[in-house]
Amino acid sequence: MLPYVSRLTRVLSDRLGWHRARLKLMSRLTRALLTVTTTNLADLALVMKPQVKTRSTYRRIQRFFAGFAFDYVQFGQFLLRLVPASPPYVVVCDRTEWHFGSAPVNVLMIGIAHEGIAFPISWTVLSHGGGSGAAEHIDLVDRFLEVVGPDQIHVLVADREFTGGDLLCALKERSVPFAIRIKADRRVGPSSKEYSLPARMLMRPLSEGDARRLNESFGEPCVLGEAESVPVQVVGKRLSDGSMLVLASHRLEGEATMESIFEAYRKRWEIETLFAALKSRGFNLEATHLRRPKRIRKLLGMLAFAYTWARLVGLDRKRREGPPRRCSNGHPAKSLFRYGLDRLRELVNNSWRMQAELARCLRALTQPSSFLSCS
Repeated sequence: MLPYVSRLTRVLSDRLGWHRARLKLMSRLTRALLTVTTTNLADLALVMKPQVKTRSTYRRIQRFFAGFAFDYVQFGQFLLRLVPASPPYVVVCDRTEWHFGSAPVNVLMIGIAHEGIAFPISWTVLSHGGGSGAAEHIDLVDRFLEVVGPDQIHVLVADREFTGGDLLCALKERSVPFAIRIKADRRVGPSSKEYSLPARMLMRPLSEGDARRLNESFGEPCVLGEAESVPVQVVGKRLSDGSMLVLASHRLEGEATMESIFEAYRKRWEIETLFAALKSRGFNLEATHLRRPKRIRKLLGMLAFAYTWARLVGLDRKRREGPPRRCSNGHPAKSLFRYGLDRLRELVNNSWRMQAELARCLRALTQPSSFLSCS
């Protein structure tokens, strides 16, 4: 067995305690993901175990995704321990979708924002294409709250798809603070009166760059359409392109200043950066031929683990060797995720001559805080 496989299997066994044969396959699969940076099972089978026939390896990978049961709560707790941030967390939620032929693959994910990118913690795969509903959003939030308590959340941020009245009520009931963008035509009004108006009409007087808090106009909390039991703070800003950014927030610390709400919402983009890392800029998630939601969810678990490890190694490499070089346009040639991914690819493919460095990088999975802070 490769030293990389045996060491990583030992780490996973200590942290997860799952069936050792399954953890050994996870270790081999992680090495294959790092080597070929694709989720195409046929390509993974080519490099996963060279001494075994490729067809046999391919069937073994298929059986893993078809039969092995993940404990996603325990796995999420493992991933949370690797996040290089301390609570209270900025939590970001979003959806991504692509098609394999005519079959849609629709993923909802929640992660923790940190220094420009999110760390995945909980996710689910929908059985249909198109938009998602409040019931699916609430289910995802509940899965996340099994790993992270409400008292550990500074704010949950999300885009306009996540403004259903049932979801906002559920967040309030679960004591989860939030700052969520609402559509410009969402009706907003004072909680003690029956009338309401579309948000765009209330924000119409704003000039470019100006912001406004509707609660100051009403003198009391606002309500959003059908979500009458949810008092919210509503703030809006006119953007440079003429559009309006309207946010509804609840229980957000520092809510006395509008800028604190806008600043929290800006971190929503960090989950888009995560999706890019899992897809075209990293593991080529869209190349998978898996279509069943339960199997894709397991694949996302493997990617979440490989991604988190690569990100930690990238942060360590920046500290030890300096940041990635900059291009002539002033931007870094690589993200810190890609910086770490390239180092891990080098390590797993040259493990016999780089065993000491590989052993050191494995410490990121057992002692992430000391790994990032040691000299």
